[in-house]
Amino acid sequence: MSVTRLVCAGLALGAVAQISARPAAAQVAVADRLEAMMIASDRSPGAFPMQEERLAVAIDGQHATSTLTQVYVNKSGAAIEGRYRLRPGSGSVVEGFAYWNGEEKILGEVFERQTARQVYDRVTARGRDPGILEEDGDGAFAFKVFPIAPNERKRVELRWTKWLDRRASVVRYEAPLTRPDAEVVISVTGAVKNLRSPTHKLHVESAAGGVRLRSDGARGTGGGTLTLEWDVDEPGWTPSAYVHAGTGQTDGWFALSLAAPDAPASAVAAKDVTIVIDRSGSMTGDPLKHAKAAAADMIRRLPATDRVNVVSFSDEVDPLFKLPQTLDADTRARAISFVDRLHEGGGTDIALALGTAISGQDPKSERPRVVVFMTDGQSEVDKAIKAANTDTRDVRLFTVGIGNDVNRPLLQRLAAVKRGRFVGIQTTDAIVPEMARLAASIAKPLLVGVSVDVEGAQAVRLYPRTLPDLFAEDELLVTGRLRGTGTARFVIKGRLAGKDVAYTRTVDLARAPARPWVGRLWAQSRVAHLLEELSLGASAPEMKTEVIELALAYNFVTPYTAFLAIPESELGAMRGTVEAARAHKAKVLAAHEDAAALGKAKPSHAHHAKKKADADADGADDADLAESKPRKKSHRRPASAQDDEDDGDRHHGNARTASLDRAPMPTADMSASRGRHGCAGCTTSGGGATAALGVAFALVGLLRRRRRS
Repeated sequence: MSVTRLVCAGLALGAVAQISARPAAAQVAVADRLEAMMIASDRSPGAFPMQEERLAVAIDGQHATSTLTQVYVNKSGAAIEGRYRLRPGSGSVVEGFAYWNGEEKILGEVFERQTARQVYDRVTARGRDPGILEEDGDGAFAFKVFPIAPNERKRVELRWTKWLDRRASVVRYEAPLTRPDAEVVISVTGAVKNLRSPTHKLHVESAAGGVRLRSDGARGTGGGTLTLEWDVDEPGWTPSAYVHAGTGQTDGWFALSLAAPDAPASAVAAKDVTIVIDRSGSMTGDPLKHAKAAAADMIRRLPATDRVNVVSFSDEVDPLFKLPQTLDADTRARAISFVDRLHEGGGTDIALALGTAISGQDPKSERPRVVVFMTDGQSEVDKAIKAANTDTRDVRLFTVGIGNDVNRPLLQRLAAVKRGRFVGIQTTDAIVPEMARLAASIAKPLLVGVSVDVEGAQAVRLYPRTLPDLFAEDELLVTGRLRGTGTARFVIKGRLAGKDVAYTRTVDLARAPARPWVGRLWAQSRVAHLLEELSLGASAPEMKTEVIELALAYNFVTPYTAFLAIPESELGAMRGTVEAARAHKAKVLAAHEDAAALGKAKPSHAHHAKKKADADADGADDADLAESKPRKKSHRRPASAQDDEDDGDRHHGNARTASLDRAPMPTADMSASRGRHGCAGCTTSGGGATAALGVAFALVGLLRRRRRS
């Protein structure tokens, strides 16, 4: 059989022709952008065009569930394997995957990655129709579907979730789109105002329970990222609490967030800033170039009231000054010149550099002390963490990862130990905005010594383990397990402007609406913690086992799990392997009754108006991954010598269509709950707050999608 390999790549800039002309290194550098598009491996134009595109999103407060559906047509003239890369952004987690064989929808199931890969390779070798979706880096996923026949329309559907970052009062949602006429349906519940989109033109009309917006198309003729922003309509320092209550026999879950507002200019504190730059051999090329540009940019942005020092390091350390110096014009010029002259070479000793930067602080100064540490993170993990843990000085550490090969877990851990933040910079054009944001943030330290208490219920297994200080426009997100059935009072404490403060949110657990996503968010936080431990050298096999079992129970992709989508009739000799994997997964679910209970809960804000919203949006097409029904196949693949292997399996029927996560997928619900942030029974003490506004809206492209036959 003639097979052409296609690549579906989440590349980012401009047209396909521009991307294909870039060298490989440049493609990697822009691969973190949000875009999903399919191109032929030989870059032949029009070989596999996208005909239709649809995005359905449900946003509850700051948690977004997105489902992207795309339809491609194979015009290459040969049977092909589709290779697809989706990049919805850092922090995204895939929770659903499906594709169609004609009219038959093939739903993905989460299995151990090794098992999924084994089944996929064996079945595709026989010319069959499986699909596999795997993690491909932070916020990046890849899947394959094989074979796609000449002139076949291949429809694929992916669902991912993400907690949306908040800066002061602004929340931003982004999603990859390719077609300017893509249909987009979004519902938002929560205390929102000033809804706006810099990428899409919006037409507003009234709707029951909120507002509906229809798009007049993308601004401009090209596709690309969909961006939506809004302001949270609540006073500053108002925490948000989301819960999914337990059943009495099982624990519940909570997600608690607090966003620091932008502080006035008077709140800017004079501080000592030490900038540490890795110039080791591993930083050769773009990493050091980007680090130098980022350091120079920060030095230019620091106010004259600050004091500064610069330390370069490899396997030795070279500080500019013995102690931080006042940022007059001469000091600023000397610091920038010192950075500009740096060149790479030598090994990497993060522990030595970190110890030097911390010990090189003025012991007589009462100013806040900040260390900004720029590196690719390739160093001895144990020594670096020990250097951060053993020092007791009051220093805040901000780590900046440069490039695509950065040791993110190490830099995250170092920042957490010293109550700072990690910032990743992968592309040249990200340097200026990221360093500007970091410089503005560290200029205004606000809430320090942060702690979280829960009264009226027992909170256990909280993440993150170490709570950072909150700087201007920072946000704290804490997830945990919750035991209790009464009223829970969430209290965030700290010191603000030298005074003890407490911000509270009260939730009546009996009245709180079901939010299954809160449980999955906790599981993802737990998995992220375990993966960080494993990346930092933990050898406990039970950690990897727990990662796999949590991913199987809560249904999402990790480095150790993957979605496998395969028609039952195509399993052949691999049926025993798949059935064994399903039996193992059933045992895992039985051991995780809480996750099983989550799967039976229905989201309160999005599910019940699903069919009406879908019908209004595009003619009642089924966008719900969890509730589709088997359909009759409309095509057959060419027979092969191995077809006889499957003869005994034909009686098993169509594809497995069980729910992806045993819970309905949030869709374009036009109704909205009326609790604050959609949280019935929530009240706020301290400062008061406006009533929540439930908003549901839809952005729909100019070209209406055809009703599918």
